[in-house]
This record gives sequence, C-alpha cells and structure tokens, in this order.
Amino acid sequence: MSQLQTSLKNAKDHPWQNATVSFYVVKRRLVHRDAHYEVLNVNVDAALAKKVRTITKGKILSSNAVRQYDFNTADLDDDVLGLKTDETDLQAVIDQISNGDVQGANSYDDLVGSWLYIARLDLPNTPSLYGARKISSGWIAKEVSQLVNAIFKNNMLVDLEQGEIFRIDSKIDFFSFDGVLFVADKKNFETALNFREGMERNRDEIVKEFQTLGFFANAQDITTLIGNNVTRLRRLSQVKNSAYYRKPDYLKALRRINKSDKWGLNYDSKGRIIADEGTIENILKYLNNDRLSSKINKEEFAVDVKHKLAS
Repeated sequence: MSQLQTSLKNAKDHPWQNATVSFYVVKRRLVHRDAHYEVLNVNVDAALAKKVRTITKGKILSSNAVRQYDFNTADLDDDVLGLKTDETDLQAVIDQISNGDVQGANSYDDLVGSWLYIARLDLPNTPSLYGARKISSGWIAKEVSQLVNAIFKNNMLVDLEQGEIFRIDSKIDFFSFDGVLFVADKKNFETALNFREGMERNRDEIVKEFQTLGFFANAQDITTLIGNNVTRLRRLSQVKNSAYYRKPDYLKALRRINKSDKWGLNYDSKGRIIADEGTIENILKYLNNDRLSSKINKEEFAVDVKHKLAS
C-alpha cells in the first residue's frame, strides 16, 4: 500500500460521527499574486453541525484510490489526489486556526465576500480533520440581492430575508488530515488555494533553473512563451515535478532520438535546445517524457496523463 493510500485509510478509520465541529469562513485578498487569508469562526447550531459533520465524513468514506497530485489529471470520479498540506496555502489557514488567530463572525456582513468555508472535526488524541468547500459566487455580495428565496412553511410560501442567506451544499472540494491534503475537486481546489499563481511562480523558478543548467540556448524566452496560459503552466509545473531535465543522460537521449525520429526540436551549434512558439508544446511534452510507445503494436502516443507502474 502506498504512503498516500495509507494516509487515506488512516483518515477513514476514525469515528468522525462522534467529532465536535467548528466552522470557519475564509476571506482572501491578492497582493502581487500572493494570497492573504483572513479566517473567521462562525457559531453553528447542533443541527447544522451534524449535517456538516455528515457531509465531511461522507466525502472521506466515498473517496477510493488516491494518487500523487498531478498538474495534468483526467476526471477523478471518486478518486482523490494527494499532496502535503504544507505545500499549499491551506497550511497558512490551518496555522491561523490552530494558533487561535481568528476573529468571530458577529453579523451576516462578516460573511459576505467569503472565499471558502471550512469544517474542523476534532476527536480526542487525534489530529484535526479539515474539510473545505470553495464558495460559489452565486450567493455573495450583490448577486444574492437579485435572488428571491422562499421556503414552504405551514401551507404557505414564506419569503426569506435575502440579505441573510448563506448556502452550504453537500460537497467537499478537499480535506486535510495529519499533514496530507486530499483533493476531490481539482478545479475548485486550484481556484480556492491560489494554485494558478503558484504555477506562475513555478514557471519563474524553473526558467531560472534552466538558465543555470544551460541546456537551452534562450531559456529566458520560455517565460514569455508560457505566459499565463493555463495549459502550458500545468505542463511546465509537471516538468518541474518530474525533473527529467536534471539527468544529463535523458537530455542526451532526447537529442539523439529527436534527430533519428525527426521529433522537430531545434538545437544550436552548442547542442542547446532553441525554444520558440512553434516548438514549445513539444518541448514541454518531451521534457516530461510524454512521448510513449506501445509494446503491443509499436504505436506511438503523445500523452497528457500517465501513471508510472511499480517495477
């Protein structure tokens, strides 16, 4: 069993139905691409606490296989992606909660503009479990005032005060337990925790590394070629994670096969890769080893998602 699968099993093994529940809303502001979070504690009644606890526990139990977080990932269904919590912005939020560095929400106005909500489940002698959900823009700020909300009560449709609606649905986007974060909704996770800006920082870091390693003739141009294109940012971040480019033998083999199989990369007289708009997509694929062939019928494939088999 993999370490991530063991972590998920550990999360499932606890009787969360007996946990006490604390509820928080989180507000976010961006300063030069860096996210800053403000956490507010919200009192909830016993009935709502029970529902939140049931939703969070249900998401954990329904999560099946877990695999390492991959920037290019196919549909998850009931699988989850795993990574260390401290590799994400959620750690800063958890630190605020753990340190008691939070204020209480005293009015509905304190809730308006919230970015996500978090349920913390606590059991004796057990690490806290945090379940998080990105808040839909449909209820916040001016949008909610355009809705008419009503419930059917005592044989009558009764208007609800539009300014005091806070919607909690039955989904959890990601949850964290004992230092591991499990992602159920990749899109909401990346939006909620500033992951796109993180990929842009990855871009800048890896370009500096390319310049240091010297196997590109014009590494500085890669920043412009990647830009803020989400697809290219994902692929470049995956290149950084796989780090094949740090292996000289891999780069030598790439150059040899590029020549013999006419893969289309361009090299200068010093054997360095030349990056341009016409080749950047292939460069990203080849640096991440995404050109594969079938042992069965020798067909070749360019792949976006792959999983390495255990040897």
